[in-house]
Amino acid sequence: MKKVYLFLALAIPMMASAQLLEVASTERVAANADAKVAAFGPNGDYLLLTNTSNQGLQRMDLATQKVTKITSADGAGYNVKIAQDGNQIVYREVTLDATKSRVSNIIRHDLAANKAQVVAKQQSHLAAMVADVNRPSFSVQDRQLMMTKNGKTIVFSPNGQQYSYHWASLSPNGKKVAYYISAVGCFVCDIDGKNIQFIGHNCLAPVWYNDNIILGCDTKDNGEVVLESAIVAYSLDGKKQVLTNGEQIAVFPQAAEGKIAYSTSEGEIYVMNIK
Repeated sequence: MKKVYLFLALAIPMMASAQLLEVASTERVAANADAKVAAFGPNGDYLLLTNTSNQGLQRMDLATQKVTKITSADGAGYNVKIAQDGNQIVYREVTLDATKSRVSNIIRHDLAANKAQVVAKQQSHLAAMVADVNRPSFSVQDRQLMMTKNGKTIVFSPNGQQYSYHWASLSPNGKKVAYYISAVGCFVCDIDGKNIQFIGHNCLAPVWYNDNIILGCDTKDNGEVVLESAIVAYSLDGKKQVLTNGEQIAVFPQAAEGKIAYSTSEGEIYVMNIK
């Protein structure tokens, strides 16, 4: 029995120390008691920031650290979509109707012109409004994973509709989607729903770094609040690397080529530069 415990004790750090990404530097780019990263511009030149309630959006230019307000709308920071050109973004504007029920208007915002347009009223399928019409888009509605392709949205939910899905992320090459299932873990599958692959139990809020590596949060809580959280990387061949040092409660990673951004429980925003 002692040999078994010794083997496990040795195996755990070996898994944690797998070298998937080499972090060249980490810098704090913002500090706000109620801030988190909503998205990373695809060219790595800006971040979209929201608050912990997903209210509002701000753009932070990483070269100048200038922050520009985009909207103060409720729900705007949840699953905001950015077109591949980096200029068009699509977000929700949650309001109350005459019956006091929450409804979502879908807003398309041109960052260069700083102009916003309502493209759908009382519409929940944010993914359907993204400018990249040739790529499928994924979103979550009523606990189910939805896929939008060629203007049509269907229930995707590859593991079955008995599960609660969260945090859908399409791979850069558009061939795979990563998602999280409550109380089960992170999975990846092809965009036809086949070749389902389990990634890990503790890989919350998964996003793709590249076509082979997924980022997420490895968290520990007491049932009410998060006590520890680290940013982790998983490769599709089963390797894992812990990217943060454990001194912060690090959550909600977002990625662009050569960069990873994340938030902390203190409202700080950090950017890792990857070699």
